[in-house]
Amino acid sequence: MSLWGASEQDNFQKVLDAFKTKTGVTAKYESVRTDYATTLQTRISGGNPPDVAIIPGIGFLRQFAKQGSLKKVSDLIDVNAIKANYPPGILEIGQVDGTQYAIMVKFNSKSTVWYRPDKFKTLGVSAPTDFAGFTKLLADIKAKGQAPLGLGAGDSWTLTDWFESIYVRQAGPDKYDQLFSGKLAWTDASVATAVDTMKQALQDQYVAGGVTAALGRNFTDGIGQVFSANPQAVVYYEGGFVGGIATGQTNTALKVGESIDWFDFPAINNGKGVTIGGDVISAFTTKPGVKEFLNYMTSADSGSVWAGTGAIISPIKAVPASAYPNDLAKREAAQVANATAVRFDGSDLLPSGGGDDMGAALQDALRGKTVDWAKFETSIQAKWKAEK
Repeated sequence: MSLWGASEQDNFQKVLDAFKTKTGVTAKYESVRTDYATTLQTRISGGNPPDVAIIPGIGFLRQFAKQGSLKKVSDLIDVNAIKANYPPGILEIGQVDGTQYAIMVKFNSKSTVWYRPDKFKTLGVSAPTDFAGFTKLLADIKAKGQAPLGLGAGDSWTLTDWFESIYVRQAGPDKYDQLFSGKLAWTDASVATAVDTMKQALQDQYVAGGVTAALGRNFTDGIGQVFSANPQAVVYYEGGFVGGIATGQTNTALKVGESIDWFDFPAINNGKGVTIGGDVISAFTTKPGVKEFLNYMTSADSGSVWAGTGAIISPIKAVPASAYPNDLAKREAAQVANATAVRFDGSDLLPSGGGDDMGAALQDALRGKTVDWAKFETSIQAKWKAEK
């Protein structure tokens, strides 16, 4: 069971097909697009969990592990034998209290800003390197009569990504770790500073159709604002998965380097840390086929098939750069590999439900409301406590 649909599901199906060819085992895929964690919890409580599930939030992983729903990875495969396959820090993401309950199977950089090279050329603008240059770029594009930004903020996690990309650069990786582990209060001045910085870009004059409309738009429609056949904007910030969605479902006529490309999320105070988002795989049963599937999903074979779709970056070190089908994906893999600091998606590290609350608070900030960060802090601390 997973939450991927559309082109993301199609790409993952290629991995499942390759697994069947290799082992003779059929993996039946079930896509749950809304209320994923709730649906999964209901299935677990009803004694009918999927054999294997993709878990998007580490808060949810901790919840399922602590309630005893997950199988230990070591009961199914030899964890020591796969350690060398992963860069430092990657396997740890799937651990709860030092026990391996999940393995990261794919990730994407969250530090990619997507744009239309053809429109940049026509407008006579170029990619910036720092945030001041970025807001100047938006103003320059606007001055030439073009709406700069596409935005789908109805899916509030897109706003948490904006915040995290700014925060890791502005406040630094250490403060980032403290904030997203409950050790630094959300009333800290660094939080409001990051929100103010975010609002320098996400304002009515720069967002195609205005901020209010963007708050009701989903993220794939935001991608469409920039990369459809009739674009209304020229820049869209989201993770590396945008490339696969834009070229695979938004507009198959897009040409890499001509009508779609990305630049690094702009530096702030010379801070260039990279945030990543990823999904982990966990087993809820030890039925026949589960062991084989986990073994396959930790192999370079599965990583290479998936990387070959151009939709993901594989955390498996043995997947060669040549497995990636285009320059967009090759550069994304290199960006993460060469980053001075890599941090996991902050909202996904929060306790169950915390990421949604964070997204809602940021939606309020864009609406011009004053966010009560003290109230948010009390709520998030209660969630951390409930998890223990």
